[in-house]
Amino acid sequence: MDIQLTSVTPDSPGFAELKSQSMAEGFNMLRRLEDHWLSGLNRFDRPGEKLIGASVNGLIVGVCGLNVDPFTLKNGIGRLRHLYVDSGWRKRKVGSALLSEIIKDSCHWFDFINTNAPPSAFTFYERAGFIALTGTEKVTHHLCLRDPAR
Repeated sequence: MDIQLTSVTPDSPGFAELKSQSMAEGFNMLRRLEDHWLSGLNRFDRPGEKLIGASVNGLIVGVCGLNVDPFTLKNGIGRLRHLYVDSGWRKRKVGSALLSEIIKDSCHWFDFINTNAPPSAFTFYERAGFIALTGTEKVTHHLCLRDPAR
């Protein structure tokens, strides 16, 4: 299996099908991603931001994004957004490949990356080095990329 990682948009071939599958599973992250993209609210175009898709044999099987965290006033904090993998491709390293690509070089822009994961994904993030947090609104886990004192 050869996973191709490339920049994507909601207009990319196969995105609509992946979004439909996510919604059928009760996940709305790809619908929100598309809505915010179309409205111009979030185009993943600020410094350090990116939106990556994973494809296998030309079929998009996963998506993951990184933004400046909009829920904090602190500088140097990114937010992992909209990580979703096709149900038939889970547990086949697609999510890990997306996460690795998102994290790669992000330390040039961010000290930490936050995420607000569903409980079903806690183990995935913790295996990837994210630390579970409690008492922080809209953040379940964060990853330290570098010493913020620099």
